[in-house]
Amino acid sequence: IKIELLGILSPLLILHWEHGTGSPLCNTPDNAPCVLDHPCDSNIMTQIRSQMGQLNSSANDVFIAYMGQGQPFSSDVDHMCGHGLMSFPPFHANGIEREKLVELYRIMVYFDFSLDDTLKFQKTLYPNDQNLHSKLKSTMDILPGLLSNVLCRLCSKNNMRLTDTIYGLNISQENVFHKKKLGCELLLKYTQLIPYLAWDF
Repeated sequence: IKIELLGILSPLLILHWEHGTGSPLCNTPDNAPCVLDHPCDSNIMTQIRSQMGQLNSSANDVFIAYMGQGQPFSSDVDHMCGHGLMSFPPFHANGIEREKLVELYRIMVYFDFSLDDTLKFQKTLYPNDQNLHSKLKSTMDILPGLLSNVLCRLCSKNNMRLTDTIYGLNISQENVFHKKKLGCELLLKYTQLIPYLAWDF
């Protein structure tokens, strides 16, 4: 299964999603059952909900910090930042747990790599903006644990691994204005989507 995301994209990660095979947390050949290197915590869904809650509680602050860069983004957010990422990975709240976890994983991998690209650019453009840098970094620090927990749950409960090519924003070849605009589009999408995801889990 391949996720096709239109726009300015770069291949960032190849993962696997198949029934009855290993996951990145598994130490098994391709034809072996999904066996974890360590058992999932019994409260792993509680951990996932807590991590989503952490992301939700800080999402708006990250976006406000980004808007602190000033015009033209701060005065016309909807026009400047509300029309990008048209092929963002979907999420269906009415799905079963397994389907929602797979979709959550795709979305969070997309955010993980795209936020990393955004942070690198911001450090180059605004090296002294420690407020924004620290907020982006704090958000990114939560994502590896969340992704690990999602994979563990999928492997332990559904005997599943992920086989998707996941893409994120590639801003490296853009001019400064377009890089800032893509970052604004990304963080607006993040701010809008995270409360919805946190509520559903």
